[in-house]
Amino acid sequence: MFQRVASPQGGSLALDATPPPHAHGTSLVYLHGLGSERGGEKARFLEERALERGFGFARFDFRGHGDSTGRFEEMTLSRHLEDVAAVLAHLRAGAAGRAPERVVLVGASLGAVVAAWHALLHPGTIAAQVLIAPAFRIIERYLEALGEFGRARWQREGTYRFVGPWFEFDLDWRVIEDAANYPPERLERETATPTLLIHGTADATAPFALSERFAAACVARPRLVAIAGGDHRLTAHKERVADELFSFLARQGIGEASCRTQAGS
Repeated sequence: MFQRVASPQGGSLALDATPPPHAHGTSLVYLHGLGSERGGEKARFLEERALERGFGFARFDFRGHGDSTGRFEEMTLSRHLEDVAAVLAHLRAGAAGRAPERVVLVGASLGAVVAAWHALLHPGTIAAQVLIAPAFRIIERYLEALGEFGRARWQREGTYRFVGPWFEFDLDWRVIEDAANYPPERLERETATPTLLIHGTADATAPFALSERFAAACVARPRLVAIAGGDHRLTAHKERVADELFSFLARQGIGEASCRTQAGS
């Protein structure tokens, strides 16, 4: 079901959602990465697998992405978090069909970082989170790559153009100012939601070592799955990603996955 969700400060978010088929069901909510959109290959693949297993599934575009309104360059972590909150409120109100009893956040790249911050800031509301190639410390790494001259230019001009292998975009300096409200150390120290990390060891965009650091520091004792030779997108490993995701949920006793696992054991 395609819907538009009213976004904070006007405009709307594009949402595709299938509710859980049964009462007391669980929905997986997919959070895409920077410059991506809700219709990406991983999102659709995981949606198909989730629906087969009796989960609900929702995927949406952050403001400035895909079919949602808003300007990309005005993106901040706070704005992304507002978008997640709006979508979850919409789902929990039953506006997209049967309301899920439990929600699992599945985030990719920057979406994984947003998922982790939402879960931390709303304790007890997220049953579990699956962080795929999480872009931990992304702002720090952008600033470091720019060097002193690039940082000064960005702050002076207010906007900077980033060019990478899969993207080209402008970002306002306000993303830096906003990031000060979300210290990575706090995320490492305080995350308590059951967490699965899935990360490719050959990720050239978000270093695998940062997931290792997060897993070692986090009180939730996340499960870290290292995919040997996997790149940032992990589309070549999507079957493995799905298997790890649903096995993790089964171990947490979440949704139809746990029932099927028990029945076949």
